[in-house]
Formats: sequence, structure tokens, C-alpha cells
Amino acid sequence: MSSLEMEPDIRPDQTTSPWYLGIDFGTTGISAALLNRRSGEIYPIYWELVGAKVELDVPKTNREFTLSTKKNKTDFNSTQKIYRLPSIVYIAQKLEKADNDRDETIEEKSLLLDDFKPTLKVTIPYISIKFEKQKLQEKLEESFLLAPNFSATTSHEPVLQWSEKHQIPLSLVKQGLVTLLTSLQPRGNVENTISLIEKETQTAVITNDYVCRAVGLEDEAFVSALAQLKSVIMGSPASWPEAYRFNLREAVLKAGLVKNVNQVVVIEDAIATALSELTSVAEDTENHAISEFRRGGILIVNVGASTTELALVNLPENGQNLTYSHFHCHSFAYGGHALDQDIICQLLLKDDDVGNLAKNQKNQQKSGQLWPRPGYPDLSIRYQLQQWLKSSSYRQELLVTARNLKVILPSEKEFTLNIGDNIKYLQQKDLETKVLEPFVKQLNQELNSFLSKVGISPVGINRAICTGGSGSWKAIARWLRQKLPNAIIVQDAKFESENVDLGQENDWESDNSLSQIEDIKLTIGRVAYGLAILPLYPQIVDIPQQQYNDYFLLWEILQVFSDYPLSTKEVFQLLEKRGINTRVCQEKIQTILGGKLPPGLIPSEEDIMLLSEVSQQNNDYQNLKEKPLFDRETGSNRYELNYEQAEYVREYLSKLVAGSGQKLEEPLLKSLEKK
Repeated sequence: MSSLEMEPDIRPDQTTSPWYLGIDFGTTGISAALLNRRSGEIYPIYWELVGAKVELDVPKTNREFTLSTKKNKTDFNSTQKIYRLPSIVYIAQKLEKADNDRDETIEEKSLLLDDFKPTLKVTIPYISIKFEKQKLQEKLEESFLLAPNFSATTSHEPVLQWSEKHQIPLSLVKQGLVTLLTSLQPRGNVENTISLIEKETQTAVITNDYVCRAVGLEDEAFVSALAQLKSVIMGSPASWPEAYRFNLREAVLKAGLVKNVNQVVVIEDAIATALSELTSVAEDTENHAISEFRRGGILIVNVGASTTELALVNLPENGQNLTYSHFHCHSFAYGGHALDQDIICQLLLKDDDVGNLAKNQKNQQKSGQLWPRPGYPDLSIRYQLQQWLKSSSYRQELLVTARNLKVILPSEKEFTLNIGDNIKYLQQKDLETKVLEPFVKQLNQELNSFLSKVGISPVGINRAICTGGSGSWKAIARWLRQKLPNAIIVQDAKFESENVDLGQENDWESDNSLSQIEDIKLTIGRVAYGLAILPLYPQIVDIPQQQYNDYFLLWEILQVFSDYPLSTKEVFQLLEKRGINTRVCQEKIQTILGGKLPPGLIPSEEDIMLLSEVSQQNNDYQNLKEKPLFDRETGSNRYELNYEQAEYVREYLSKLVAGSGQKLEEPLLKSLEKK
């Protein structure tokens, strides 16, 4: 039985763990909740901050990065509850004071690493090994693997261009996610995890002094629940590649939350948001009946920091009849951070700033664009703009100002601010016309295309949920009311979760009353809440996607080819002999046979702009792009394997999974087939 299958009625003497952990890893923050599958109760997780924060000192040069733990003296008399922990880590940078003095000490400074979630979709980090022939004058080192005149060097690939001045290995950014997930562990387990990380990778988890707890659970019960988790459920934007889900699963394993990769489930953020509509005291939770006013067509508009996620679902009368096929998802690569950039470009930048930005943009001559079009993804240009903005204190001040303006201008018709030595006079209408209206216009086009693809009219939508960090704009609500004449519009207000106390454990009611449930949704977010209750509706999990991911199928296809061409039918037959249910993944198999490598295996043309110039020329990426993996015979439906290219792919896949908890020889969630 899978980690998400319905459990039978459990008697008191049965020991099957009922605990599941839903984690919403967002661009700006992380939130989570525990579910007791037996009772159906939700327990929001919070962090208590004790002691001082880590100080930030941005270094002037870039050498070698390691994660650092700064231990502060704990003051248990000073605590603060946080229901959404900021997605921020600090990278310690080792700087040599003098290159020609080996006895000189090494000092450590810190680099702020925030908003790093999108980089985890670029590809899977790995260790590259290069063999070089030593010169005669160099000292030769004996090795049973290498000839005496050869040496091996290793490097972490790829390397991100974080700013104009700083480069960071993607593997270290992924370790940053491990840092955040480790903060969910009880304090004793955290120390053990830190020791393991230091021993294995010479890095350490970084964090302030946080104590993690759950509302409604005593500390002992909370520790016990985390120690026997049945599954961890996380979310992903609908359009992001398998590389992101691979990195998520690996981080969960490294953080020690569960031991087996089959215990990690990843579903679309938009589906998790929709699931937040399913459970309340107004519904018969025992029979999974859905309230009448929640039935019919529901539109989800989740405007996050990195993407806007759309979902359409027609909820049936009984929640247990709801399956993955009921959901339609769409992802638009524009969110709150793109809004910040558009505020900067349209309202704050001066003429000399434009000239400096143009010099930084490597591809602006090809595109003719100095900055991104308001409301459009324009990812390559936005990535370069992001690197430019992170490269000086003045530019970072622009980012802070843009985020503040999103709060101030909606309620102020005019506003004056100082940026460095400059004074800006801004009006509310400028924000509306130059930034918000272009976004809503593009959002309208995306929704029109989405509705047309699904085959539903705007008048057929009965309810629309507008949520997310940037989903509370009045302009979005006005647009939805005009667009969906028959729909009830539910717009979540911005919620300062750090200032809200859901109640002491002694006051927590066992039945999760309606007001408490709505408070939970607002406090930890709809996505975290929906992820936590997924085990109540296990039939929603997309089994083929979870079981047969893109990279597993690529590996399997390479195994079935020999010295002669194969037809599509023969490929399917050979895969079926290897135990693969090809009926549920035909489209993926045909795409691979068509010569396209799965997304995220190597960086896309847009995402490659996030990498350093050296990593953009990575030999592995260049080799994999050089030739198609399969050649189709003219006039037939038979495919011939390019064996030289196949060897590149096999070696590369082996590098990706080396040292990871995930392998390609077995499908994920294999036990889901068992009944």
C-alpha cells in the first residue's frame, strides 16, 4: 500500500503511522502542517525565534562558498511565533587575506541567499570529474585508478551567476533548501543532521535559533509524529520540469524528514490550493460530502512570487469521487517578483540606470529590449535584471522600495520617496496604468487560452479563489468580477501570520471548528493546508507522473534499444516486458523517441541565463545538445539509436544520481499498484 492510499479502520492495537506532513516551499517563505489521518485533524506548524539574528556582511570578492552555522546565545525569555519562515539562508564565504601568504588566516563573511526557489528548476546539480595530464615538472601522485602522469579534479556543476559579483554552485543552493527543511526537525534531530552534513559535504545547516512546534500538540507528541511520518507532501508549479521535483525529493531525504524516496509526493500547487476548499465543518467529513455552494466549476488564481498558477475543477458531490482527471492546471511565469521589477523599470529607474542595465544585458542586442515588457514573463531578460539588481546596495534599495510601494500606493493617491540622492514623486494611477493593467491584460489572455483549451465558458464558473502573495490586488478582483459574471469571488487578504496566534495547545478544539480552519488556511496558506489534507483524498495523486517520471523513462528506453532500429510498437512491447505500464505514459515515450530530451535534464535556453558564463559552456550540456538521441528512418515509424549520443546521456544520468537517494532503476511509488 502506498503512503497515500486509504488506510483501513485502525484498531487501538494497530501501529500504522497516521502522520503526514504537508510543506509549502515558496519563493519568499516556507509553511507546513501535520495531518493525523486517523482523526482528520490538522496541526499548523510554527517556529519560535529565540536569540539574535545572523548578521549579514556582503563580501567584495568571490572565492569559495560553504554553508555556515552561526550559533547565538539563546534567550528563552524572548520568543516570537512565525507561521511562515522566510526562505532565506546565509552563505559563508571564505576569503584569503593574501594569496601569497599561506600562513594568513581565512576569514568568513556571509552572503544573503533569498528568492532562490526558481533556480532549483534549472537542472539537477552534480559533481564533474576532469582528468588532466600532469606536466613533467609537476609532482606525480600514484593512484590505482589513474596512470601516474594523470590527475583528477572535481567541481560542482552548474554554477549560478547570482549577481554581477557573486557565483554560487547550484548544489549549495539546494543545500539551502535542506537548511529550511531541517528547521522542521526537533532540536536534537537538527544537531544530528548538521553533524552528518558537515561530515559528508564540509557544509553545515545555517539558521537562527528556532524551536519548531505544532499548534495543538504537546512537544513530546510533535516529536513522535515527525519521527514516524508516513509521507511528506510538497507542491510544484505546474510548468516546472522534473528537475525541480527531483531536487525537492532529494532535499527532503537529506533533511532526514523521511528515509525512503517513495515517501515523498509532489503535486501541483494549484491542485493543493483547490483542495483547501474541500474540508470544513460545513461538510460531512466522514462521508467526504462537499457543500453545495462549493460544487460546480471552481477557478483557482494563485499569484505567487515566481509564477501565477491557474486551475479549473468541477467538484463532485462526494469528495472521494474526485480524481486527478477532474483538475486542469496552467502556469504563467509571472508573479510578485516580476511586478517588483516592473515597478522598478516603469516607475523608479533613471536614464543613467538604463544605460548601466543595457551594458549588463548580454542578449539585449538580439532582442532589442533594455528591460522586460510589463506583464510579460520575458524570463531571460528578467534573470539578467535580477542579477543586476542584486549587485549593489543602491539597486537592492530599489527592490525594497518596489515591495513597499506595492503596499503603500494602493491606499495613497500620491507618494514621495527618497532613493539615494534622488526624490521620486509617484501617483497611484501610474502603478495602475504602467504595471497592474499590463499584468491583468496578460492574465486575461492566459485565462482565455486556458478556458478554450479546457472547453469551458466563463459563465460556467461558479466560484473563483484568488490567493497568493500578490493575489490581493483590487484590480485582479475587479477583473474577475467582470470576467466571471456568475461566480462568487473569494479573494484572500494579505495576512501577517507572524502576528497571529492560533491559540495555546490547551485551547485547541479537537474538531477543528470552521473559524479555526479558515484561520489555519489564511495563516499557513491555502497551499500548505491543501498539501496536508491530500492523504484524505489519495485518489487525486497522478500515479503515472509520480511513478514514471521523465528521467526514469529516458533511462528505460535506453535499456531496450540494441543494434537494430525499433518501431514505436516494439519499444512499447519491450518496455512492458520490463514491467512498465506504457498505456499511462505513451505521450512521454513518444516525445523522447522524437528526439527531445526531457525538460530540465539540461538547462533551457531561458534558464541558462541564470548560469555563469563558464557553466553556460558546460561540456556535458554541449554534448547532449549536439545531436538527437534517436534518428527516425525515412518513410517509416522506426527509430535508430545514436549510440555515441546514448553513451553521453547514460554517463550524464549516472552523474546526476551519483550519491543521491534517488535512482533510475526503479519507478517511484511502485507500491501504488498494489491493492
